[in-house]
Amino acid sequence: MSYSHLSAEERIEFYKLRANQELSLRQIAKQMKRSQSTLSRELQRNSVDSSLYLPDVAEQRQQKRRAESKTTFKSVIDESILEIKRRLKKYHSPEQIAGRLNREGKSRVSHETIYKMIYADYKGLGRYQKYLRQGRGKRKQRKDVKAKQGRIVGRIGIENRPAIADEKTEIGHWESDTMIGSNHNGVIVTHVDKASKFLVAGFGRNKTAEEINKVTLALFSPIKKEDCKTMTFDNGKEFCGHAKIADELGVLCFFARPYHSWERGLNEHTNGLIRQFFPKGTNFIIAKSSDLENAVELINYRPRKSLDYRTPFEVFFRHTSDSDALQI
Repeated sequence: MSYSHLSAEERIEFYKLRANQELSLRQIAKQMKRSQSTLSRELQRNSVDSSLYLPDVAEQRQQKRRAESKTTFKSVIDESILEIKRRLKKYHSPEQIAGRLNREGKSRVSHETIYKMIYADYKGLGRYQKYLRQGRGKRKQRKDVKAKQGRIVGRIGIENRPAIADEKTEIGHWESDTMIGSNHNGVIVTHVDKASKFLVAGFGRNKTAEEINKVTLALFSPIKKEDCKTMTFDNGKEFCGHAKIADELGVLCFFARPYHSWERGLNEHTNGLIRQFFPKGTNFIIAKSSDLENAVELINYRPRKSLDYRTPFEVFFRHTSDSDALQI
């Protein structure tokens, strides 16, 4: 039975029935055709004390709460509403927006309030719901993992990776993966830095090792050598050309254990962020590079709770001023 508040008439009836001390709360609920939990909640919320329940006082308290609930968003000024809308359009989550505004000293609005304003369509925020991330189904396990692992010559396991990579205190330790287009039409190659969550990504025409290497080397061409220390891949055949990447970039290459996707959890999560812009079923062959560049920029300029609401761009490039990253 769904919950709804008692009417004024029901409160009077409830009061009279409770005067009969021989009736239990369950019996009263059955007679009123209400759930026992509804009546119990009524007593807890509207009793004068633990034992005294008065219908007129209960009605006044309910009306007061209702009036106050309608003014929940009145404390959020118009300037904050405009700022929330601007950042939602950049695909920042309500939690990221709330944390960043607090960090900048602009507003103390909570992420729960932002969600409520969106769902209540307060001042037109309802139309910005499309910028919120949607839930995703679990990824299926890849088949023939052992066979793929056996074909990677020179494979070095993640257990040999320097411990500092897991500490996430040093720039330059990357997790790498590929995202496949519909019917295997193209791929997106992704690399994300573990410490800063900074992402680089590019389209490839196919999933061959040669193509993956070509895209990877192009993505890292503007990145400093000291920011390329390690790379960690899954066990797909597309990374069997890791030796060339190691030689060209001066990185140490490692491979996660089969069925241990959490060992590259950041990369898995980041691929999920990209899927917001390129959902499953997208043909990556005909997708525009400019659209991918825009998506990567939005992700890199999105404040993260785990970074104390700094952006991946700020952390990766050691920016100390918030304003530097906001001028986009």
